Amino acid sequence: MKRLSYIAFIASVLLLNACTQDDIASYEQDARIYFRIPGEFNTKESRDSLVYSFPFHPTAVEKDTIWFEANIMGNAAPKDREFKIEVDTANTTAKVNVDYKIVDSIIPAGVFKKNIPVVIYKTAELIASGKPLRLQLNAVENQNFKVGYDRFNKAVLVWGSKFIKPANWDGQNYEKAFGSFSQKKVQLILDVCKITQLPNPDNIDMIGYYNLLLRAYVADYNRGKTFANQLKDENNVNIFIPTYGAPGLG
Repeated sequence: MKRLSYIAFIASVLLLNACTQDDIASYEQDARIYFRIPGEFNTKESRDSLVYSFPFHPTAVEKDTIWFEANIMGNAAPKDREFKIEVDTANTTAKVNVDYKIVDSIIPAGVFKKNIPVVIYKTAELIASGKPLRLQLNAVENQNFKVGYDRFNKAVLVWGSKFIKPANWDGQNYEKAFGSFSQKKVQLILDVCKITQLPNPDNIDMIGYYNLLLRAYVADYNRGKTFANQLKDENNVNIFIPTYGAPGLG
């Protein structure tokens, strides 16, 4: 009885191995496409949208190029493959070939991902309105790719001619270290701290150091001046930098 059970077990293992080898040899996933926007401070992380402010890029006088990733699920192919992008008009305020232009929608042969460039323009309309533009691109099935992860089936790009307030400003380390948001305050942060982008809000030591620099600058500027003549923002509100952090950090 034991011998028969053992023989049956061996036969089932051999049959399972044979099926598995055949399946591996013949199985191929459907090719799928999904979008990803790498994190600003950690590119291994993903973010919901890319926000671009032209004042952070003073050399970009009329236009610049921003990027998002197109990634494939499945096997790389020996030929170039085009994927389909659809503009979500209900969630888009930018106009194609006026405010932006999509340069490329090709996954080259032999690769699993590609940075897709989108040219954005600083138009007279954008400057005059002062309001940011929004572009939402959705991945759509075509003859080469089905749509991948639902969570990553879109890329949201936002840009403006003024500094755009970060979504993580209020109640977070930016507000705690720099106070309320304003255009002039952001420019002051860049100028005084000699940086070109806002710092990583999770870098407590760096935020604390910049807070010290700004408080010293504002105090020196205001010293001996009447309250009415102290440093003000674009709304004629006195610029205030709060004390930040534990002892030694601000």
